Amino acid sequence: MAADENEISWLEELYEQGRKNGVDDLVLLSRTELKKLEPNIEARAGLLSPSSGILDSYTLLKFLYSQAREKGARFVFDTEVIGIERAGAKYKVQIKDRDGISAFVAHVVVNCAGLNSDKIAQLAGLDIAKAGYKLHYRKGEYFSLSSKYRNLVVRLIYPVPEQAGHGIHVTLRLDGGMRLGPNARYVEAIDYEVDGTQKEAFYNSVQRFLPHIELEDLDPESAGIRPKLQGPDEAFRDFVIAREEKESLPGLINLIGIESPGLTAAPAIARYVGRMVAELFA
Repeated sequence: MAADENEISWLEELYEQGRKNGVDDLVLLSRTELKKLEPNIEARAGLLSPSSGILDSYTLLKFLYSQAREKGARFVFDTEVIGIERAGAKYKVQIKDRDGISAFVAHVVVNCAGLNSDKIAQLAGLDIAKAGYKLHYRKGEYFSLSSKYRNLVVRLIYPVPEQAGHGIHVTLRLDGGMRLGPNARYVEAIDYEVDGTQKEAFYNSVQRFLPHIELEDLDPESAGIRPKLQGPDEAFRDFVIAREEKESLPGLINLIGIESPGLTAAPAIARYVGRMVAELFA
């Protein structure tokens, strides 16, 4: 969505990039067309993505968990990996849980530890600075809107994206409520507290395209941390999904810097990594 004339060219670029990527249902909207769909939104133009939406992440994960267990996967929770060392053609993985320290041996290790994936790669023997695997924490916070705005919009409303995120946008919750966010700021440590002093910044950001809301109707809701491969003022870097034979670590597969799109892309990523594992035994 373009809040002013200067942002329309950005929408056109996104449209062209989407078409190149195989998203064939995108529609560029004039201000009049946008108003017909979302009369409470103020913008000069829009980009409609009819196949976009929201999902229940908790239900999705419960489904994937049950499917994996049915196929023989074993899960071990509340367990920390504290060491990974090469043991011949295998890996000895040392773990710590409530019962103490133990170890197991594996032919293949897939590191998809999210915010700690760089630390796991380092435990396996990689120089994460040299490999470019050092993660930077990018915090995103959400503010909920009063229930009186429940029917203000019927779609997800995104501003023109920022370099390190989508920008503060309007999200519809599964219960029909609305929230604003996330913002995006680098932090040194992981914490999930919402900074209430950000309230006015959220309000000012969305006022450009959602002028009907009032400051007092925003309340702190939740926060998340994204693992970024690029640091402040650095150029964008995409996910890393790599086999580490070149680092003399065959059988180690690293997934580094996979942030929020990784949830909806999880089945595709799993198939891709599955093929990588199969190739190791071909």
